Amino acid sequence: MSGEAEEYSKLLERVLARFPDLSRDELEAMVEAKLRESRLLNKVGALLLVAEELGAFGDSGEAGEEPEVQSYVKLGRLIPGLRDVSVRGAIYAISKPAEAKDHKLMKLKIGDETGSINVILWDERVEEAVKLGLKLGDKIAILHGYTRERIDTGMPELHVGRNGVLARLEEEGADPRSFYLDLGEALERGRGVYDVRAMVLDPGEERRISTRYGEAEVREIRIIGETGGARLTVWRDRVGEFRDLKPGETIYVTDVRLEEGRASLTPRSILAIREEPSEESLRLVEERKARGLVVRVLDVVETGFGVTYIATDGDRIFRIRLSRGIGAAAGDHLRIREAIREDRRGRARLICGEEDLEKIEPEKPIQPPERRIRLREISTREGVELHDVVVEGVLYTKTKPIKVKTRFGEAEKVGFWLKDEDAAVQASAWREKAEEIAGISEGSRIRLKWVSVRTNVFGEPEIQLDADSVVEVLEESEERSKPSG
Repeated sequence: MSGEAEEYSKLLERVLARFPDLSRDELEAMVEAKLRESRLLNKVGALLLVAEELGAFGDSGEAGEEPEVQSYVKLGRLIPGLRDVSVRGAIYAISKPAEAKDHKLMKLKIGDETGSINVILWDERVEEAVKLGLKLGDKIAILHGYTRERIDTGMPELHVGRNGVLARLEEEGADPRSFYLDLGEALERGRGVYDVRAMVLDPGEERRISTRYGEAEVREIRIIGETGGARLTVWRDRVGEFRDLKPGETIYVTDVRLEEGRASLTPRSILAIREEPSEESLRLVEERKARGLVVRVLDVVETGFGVTYIATDGDRIFRIRLSRGIGAAAGDHLRIREAIREDRRGRARLICGEEDLEKIEPEKPIQPPERRIRLREISTREGVELHDVVVEGVLYTKTKPIKVKTRFGEAEKVGFWLKDEDAAVQASAWREKAEEIAGISEGSRIRLKWVSVRTNVFGEPEIQLDADSVVEVLEESEERSKPSG
């Protein structure tokens, strides 16, 4: 008896035991009716649908009693280490069969309304998937799988081996595209592994480089989302999958690791969907490119992730973030060979690499735009929304640093007030900037550069510092400047 036939027989007996008033012939007839309705179903899949319609996957009735037929587990509730688990979900990524030592394997990614999970099919289950002709959007059921912890993320993944059962369900799954996150939104969430939707800005060129493991092929692809961009680095045997990408093409890739504007594939990544360029996408690609732009460096900000150059073209303020500095200082001019231009939360950013920047001596220096604004102008505005402005005043009161829970984890915050001869405005600083403000004595005169001003939840204007803001102490308070003793 084949594995599928054996599983069908076992499942049939469990359903009959759950419904003693139902005869074998009646149940078999219901299965045959399901098979006639859809040629895509196998017998196990048809029986699963019949069992679900009969209510076999509901509660068994009495507390503590095990159900006769194992119920499905929602994908969002899965944890590593489960030995026998059954799930169902819509396929939104699927790889080709591959060889791994002496085994065949195939990677899928499925999702439901609670989450998603990577699925690894082994040997006979690979052959079964090929026979079923599984494709994107199919809803499937998996019985008797087991979960393991992913080494790279710590998240569970589902394995389906010799004892597992795979069945295509009749009902339609969700749109595969609905499970992907726009690249810009993923970048906003911070470091992590995401299933992303992105547009190809520049497919890059294939190169061979020397590594400690020998020569390797590599391709760097510039991709953009609605509000952000990154460089996707593809190595070795994965290069071929991304070889014929075109500018303006939209790609859907699972399990992409994002870190400070750089993207890389993981062992579970699947290039699942490709959409041809459209006139609109090609127009967007051209709008987002910046070539030959000359800027003047206004400030150099060192952070835990590298260096940020605050620069201007004489009109706008740009941020250029690099993993390491290029020796440029305030007042220097840079020519940008090529970059991705993005606007996020009212701020402009140029995404490029060190190799795209060149220090130059311009014929005429760029004059910085006037960004200073007085506190009275801020305090008298309604619904204020300003970015990259410069303010000055006396730090006349501040809170002690407090720990605040955010969607990116716990962060330190300091609230304070800034005043001058005409007005006072409240302000807030987070993380490293909170530490800086906490170390400045009340009564000191300070300058805050490249800050935002927004209306807070109380309807009042608030100066907000971020990691790229610059804090300058213009005059220390008398308390700090008094000699000790």
